[in-house]
Amino acid sequence: MKISVYGAGNQDLYVNQLKLPEKYGGVPPYGGSRMAIEYAQAGHDVYLAEPNREMLSDEHWKIVEGAGVKVTADDAEAARHAEIAVLFTPFGKKTFEVAKTITKHIPENGIISNTCTVSPIVLYYVLERELRKDRKDIGIASLHPAAVPGTPQHGHYVIGGHSSSDLDIATEAQIQKCVQLAESCGKEAYIVPADVSSAVADMGSLVTAVTLSGVLDYYYVGTQIIKAPEEMVEKQILMTLQTIASLVETSGVNGMLKAMNPELLIKSAKSMHLLEDQEELDAAIKTLEKLDDGVNKWVEKGTIQPTNLVAAQALAKELQNLMGGMAAEGTIRRCMRKMFE
Repeated sequence: MKISVYGAGNQDLYVNQLKLPEKYGGVPPYGGSRMAIEYAQAGHDVYLAEPNREMLSDEHWKIVEGAGVKVTADDAEAARHAEIAVLFTPFGKKTFEVAKTITKHIPENGIISNTCTVSPIVLYYVLERELRKDRKDIGIASLHPAAVPGTPQHGHYVIGGHSSSDLDIATEAQIQKCVQLAESCGKEAYIVPADVSSAVADMGSLVTAVTLSGVLDYYYVGTQIIKAPEEMVEKQILMTLQTIASLVETSGVNGMLKAMNPELLIKSAKSMHLLEDQEELDAAIKTLEKLDDGVNKWVEKGTIQPTNLVAAQALAKELQNLMGGMAAEGTIRRCMRKMFE
């Protein structure tokens, strides 16, 4: 296959700041440049688009080019080559800029694949005018390494399939092409709903893992120990998650902390310690009890902004009922895009 990777990866961040060689292992270069190397080693024809040569040292560039990767500073040049264009670009606006540039140059039935740079659904909405009018053949399918490429932890890719919102942004053939690319490099391919991929594959998966663990702990205690109705337990879970999410959206982490009051939360959470073995709750309480003065300062400077603690899916349905399908859909899309503006 013909593959183009956009973004080599900041080696100063990986090597000197995160110290990946010591902490995780592997050999630099890491990131997009390593993905390009692995694709080339698997027998693919690969371009790496990177306008900033300082992202890699001269020695690292020799490794990239020695693997057979063609390097260019021209995004359009790489796009004309790309059956699959992999965006290892900065989070948010820069990714949108690159995507808009390359859309007009990608060959027929090409695929634009995001990594942790943006949600594939949001990327589709940003490009929707082009994809619906001029380039209906292009698919959007995440090709997320879900670890830093080049480290031993990178043994898999997360690929976006049919979305939970029932929106298809890539054909089955395009999704399977991404699977083939991942497997050709010896990686395991996981297909998940396109709009779920960011939650399980981005850096925020730390939040997802801790949250999911807490949800399962409470679900078991609530339904099996307290014997509460399943519907009541699920609604309490929903209320908690939407409260935290909404406060972060309006007031940031500092404002959310001020509203939640960690000291009070500890006391309430301890009352839910109903089993001898509740490791998740023990770990959470221990973490909250050890909050230092730095966190207390976050709380002090936090401001709680006006926040509507409303169930998002219920609101979406009401919008559809009141405004009609097309108007409601447009509103929902604009809201999704605002997260990345």
